[in-house]
Amino acid sequence: MCGQARKPGRERLSNDEITNRPVLRRSRNRSARNPTVSSSHRRRRISGRRHAPKSADSGCGGANDTHRRRGSSPPTAKLDGTFTWEWRFGPRGTLMMQVDPRDAVFVYVETPSANQTSVSTFAFDSGEHPEPSRDELLRWITERAGRIGILRQRMIRVPFDLDHPYWAEDPAFAAEDHVVFHDGRGWEELRTLLADIQRRPLNPSRPLWEIHVVTGVAGVAEIPGAATVVAIKMHHSMADGGLGAKISRQLFTENLPTDERPAAVAAIPSRLSMAAAAVSSLPRNLCLLAGFVPRARRVQRLMRAERAQGMYEAPAALRPRTVLNQPLGPERVFDAVFFSVPELRAMRSAIGGVTVNDLMLTIVGSTMHRYLCEVDAVPDGSLAAGVPLSTRDAAEATSRNRFVTLAVDLHTDLPDLVERARAIHATVLMDTVRKTGPGETQFDALANSIPGFVVRNGLRVLGALPARQSSTIRLANTLVTNVPKGPADMVLCGSTVAANFGVAPLVGLGGVVHSVSSVGDSLAVNITADPRQLRDDRRYAELLRESFEDLKAAVYP
Repeated sequence: MCGQARKPGRERLSNDEITNRPVLRRSRNRSARNPTVSSSHRRRRISGRRHAPKSADSGCGGANDTHRRRGSSPPTAKLDGTFTWEWRFGPRGTLMMQVDPRDAVFVYVETPSANQTSVSTFAFDSGEHPEPSRDELLRWITERAGRIGILRQRMIRVPFDLDHPYWAEDPAFAAEDHVVFHDGRGWEELRTLLADIQRRPLNPSRPLWEIHVVTGVAGVAEIPGAATVVAIKMHHSMADGGLGAKISRQLFTENLPTDERPAAVAAIPSRLSMAAAAVSSLPRNLCLLAGFVPRARRVQRLMRAERAQGMYEAPAALRPRTVLNQPLGPERVFDAVFFSVPELRAMRSAIGGVTVNDLMLTIVGSTMHRYLCEVDAVPDGSLAAGVPLSTRDAAEATSRNRFVTLAVDLHTDLPDLVERARAIHATVLMDTVRKTGPGETQFDALANSIPGFVVRNGLRVLGALPARQSSTIRLANTLVTNVPKGPADMVLCGSTVAANFGVAPLVGLGGVVHSVSSVGDSLAVNITADPRQLRDDRRYAELLRESFEDLKAAVYP
């Protein structure tokens, strides 16, 4: 570790062998350290032995110890302020960060018909200034992207998924290899292009991101002239919406971000060395897996006790399965409907006791219900939505994806839209207590006990089972995400940001996903769908606008 005396019999790494951000130096201020890491473990150095302390919960180590792998080093700071644990492979001492199980799951659930990439798109208005040239745009983007550590890291899969993957600095990284230019026309062509960008798989031999620049696009949001559109495509394993928003802000700022480029980059370890290291970790991983069942039983008892004490009411386990809840095909359609943030805030204040997000859930629920009625598929009961809730500021974690997913009843059986918005607000509050309580928190941590090959093969077995016809679906009919991008102070070569929209991944039996994105006073409800299920996406967008007007009329009778 930097700044520590060398211990006898242990190899010390030189600075040019460090391929990620420098390991944190020891601090005399204990409050500056990671409070979850003991000082004794902080002093342990990288070697060929495992130094993870055993947990009091189990003789094989607790679920929270899964990042303290063989040869693990002290934590390393990342862009989003979290800590990860590093591995060392090979004689050159290549440092790698193991992918958190909560991030790796997005790799395991990926199928040819369910690509787990998101596309966050920004439209820039040049105003009266001339549009920037391609050379200017490329220089702006590469100067900033090349400095951001996360964007320089590629994923290294362990052979046969014997262990979870790793992040490692890409020795062949060149930011310009990730930038693609397109000639733009209008909104219709743009939304087709974005859907096509999202469904195409990323190159696994490179960092899992791309930037697509579309110049001269007319008819975007309220931009009077042609816009420059920048679509940032990222795999869900490398960033969730919150972290992606931070990366976007680093790309679209006048000031260059902090340079996180290492002094030297070591070669990627061979598959043989990766497999050997994974095999050596198998005893510990299997030991953790063996402790999964007793820990799961304890967590179930805790959750039952929470419900018995009246801390929360569990959401309905089953919802009516609709024509929008069928197995996914490979094609995608995309559209976006734009709203005014000040107008939504005024409606929120007029109702009282609700949030803008509650209003968007009300609009989405009304739209889905009206569409299903129009296609003669009236749902037998109220619809529900999975709503990701960020935990980025609530708890320290090593994962890049830091959120829990609420199961929110959209109360589509209530005719009064104002009462529906208030009922949705109450449901969100109730399920927030459930998902952020001790029981659910410990339940989510159980994923750390499951080795990668178990997760991957388990998902393959489930996917190979014959589809069971059922009139119900578990917990939710759609996913509704909301990731605000902050004030409209983002710039690109002198052009100012005017709108943010994008394409979200589909998974499971969710044939349509609604992602809410905003920047400044512009808010977009984005529709990503399987066209075999959502047969008329233009009509669905119209219904979104009509549902907004219906809610507005109910607020101001």
